[in-house]
Amino acid sequence: MLNGKTTAAATLAVLLAGCASAPQPQPPAIRQHAPATQAEPFKSASQEVIYRVFLGELALQRGDQQQAARQYARAAQLSEDSSLIRHALMLAYRTGNDRQAWQLDQRWLKLSPGDRAARQFQAILAARLGRAAEAARYFGALTQGARPMSYVSIASLLGQEATAPQGLPVMQRLVDAAPKSADAHYAYAELALHYRHAPLAESQARRALQLKPKLEGAQVLLARALAAQGKFDAALAIIRSRVQAAHNDVALQLAFAALLAQAGKDTEATHEFRRILKRHPLNTQALYSLGLLELSANHFGAAHKYFMRLYNTGQELSTAAYFLGNTAEMQHQYPAALDWYRQVTDGTRWLPAQYAIIRVLLASDLPDAARQFTDALAADHPEAAGQIRAAAAQMFADHGDKQSAHDILDAALAKTPNDEDLLYERALLEESEGKVAAAERDLRQILKQSPANVDALNALGYTLVIYSTRYREALGFIQQALTLRPGDPAIMDSMGWVQYRLGHAEVALKYLREAYSLQNDPQIAAHLVEVLLANGKRDEAHALWLTASKQHPESQELKKLGPRVAP
Repeated sequence: MLNGKTTAAATLAVLLAGCASAPQPQPPAIRQHAPATQAEPFKSASQEVIYRVFLGELALQRGDQQQAARQYARAAQLSEDSSLIRHALMLAYRTGNDRQAWQLDQRWLKLSPGDRAARQFQAILAARLGRAAEAARYFGALTQGARPMSYVSIASLLGQEATAPQGLPVMQRLVDAAPKSADAHYAYAELALHYRHAPLAESQARRALQLKPKLEGAQVLLARALAAQGKFDAALAIIRSRVQAAHNDVALQLAFAALLAQAGKDTEATHEFRRILKRHPLNTQALYSLGLLELSANHFGAAHKYFMRLYNTGQELSTAAYFLGNTAEMQHQYPAALDWYRQVTDGTRWLPAQYAIIRVLLASDLPDAARQFTDALAADHPEAAGQIRAAAAQMFADHGDKQSAHDILDAALAKTPNDEDLLYERALLEESEGKVAAAERDLRQILKQSPANVDALNALGYTLVIYSTRYREALGFIQQALTLRPGDPAIMDSMGWVQYRLGHAEVALKYLREAYSLQNDPQIAAHLVEVLLANGKRDEAHALWLTASKQHPESQELKKLGPRVAP
């Protein structure tokens, strides 16, 4: 199954707040266009540092972070300014050059051996480079001293900055070094659940509770791990008993209501959230959750009411404005939707709100305005220009204007030919048009630059399954993707489908069942129906087809299966 890129802002976790706001070396005020080369040798190291920083800043203005990272890395090698070295490290880190970032971090530590941010970078970079034992040792050292880093903070950092194969071995070693620490087991469970390793999360949460039965949050974590495995009755029993014992614990009541919603018990969940609001009328999580429940049920009036109440608390203005925009957009009230989206000024909803403005302009039959807004947004945010234009192209294509989508992507790639967001989006567009060779070429270009790009690995594997008989080659790409991102339903669907094409129908069934349990997607449902039929499970295939067809009446893949599943 092809996975569309997320439209949420892809942000890196900065390990110390000061890193984001550290003073940046300023280039000298010389002419706008510097020469591409400089006569050698430089008169001094400081002269070359100034020159490299200037070239780096010009590259950043063009949106070329790779070139900026190279120039700043060279400047950092010649400098003993820790703030410049730190800036060079962050550029290397953002561009995925972990080995260069590691070298810069070692230089930073040599100059400032006690710098806590440098030591945190050392630990996370060791994890990302696959040096699990070193990373565990560095993180272990950070748990000691006057300002010890908690195991939960370590797990959170690993979850943000490392893949499952990188992060889990580090946490395993930390737990092995502190086997009787309930906090360590709890943090390991949190990380495992983040990576969708629910059975591991369950076992670690249970161990934490054995060591400390009253550990704060451990029972809720155990319930979440059970729910992630579809064991909703057991999960609800745990939370229900805790809610009854704790009486007025609002956090537990909210967790219980959220779990009811996750289990599909929307009526009960709504009842629980309303009970919370009766006692706590300004509780933002209850207002937000009720708004989402009503919106998912297409109860637009009720959704608007709850999101307005959330907005009026003054605590979650951007979140409330975003969903008020959603509510208006779903009712085709486009001027009102635009007004609300423009009020989203910060936070994680900001970039999705900008994309929503493009979408609403297209829905309002204003494609020129949508293009102008896209251009202005990309110009104002050059660091995310590729992502912005890729998202805009996807929206034009979804709106039926594939030519404009191509124009946006081709023009942007002419300026930044190696931008992976743009290449990936163009590959998806080409695949949708049956231009398989072109799609494969763009995906292979991404993998040449970033061999561990999970989306490209999965997309290339799935494309080969659908449009060729190169199933063994496809299997290799999909296996790599699943190793890097285990538990992803789109990749599990790809794995199920390639196994089916290879003639392994029973193995395919295992992957497709799990994928469908994680994501109620019509394409996954269609694949599962197909494989159920191949395994001789006609009754189950027919029942699933009926349910999925009611939920996704627009799905052409499900419609095509109709004659084959008739009893």
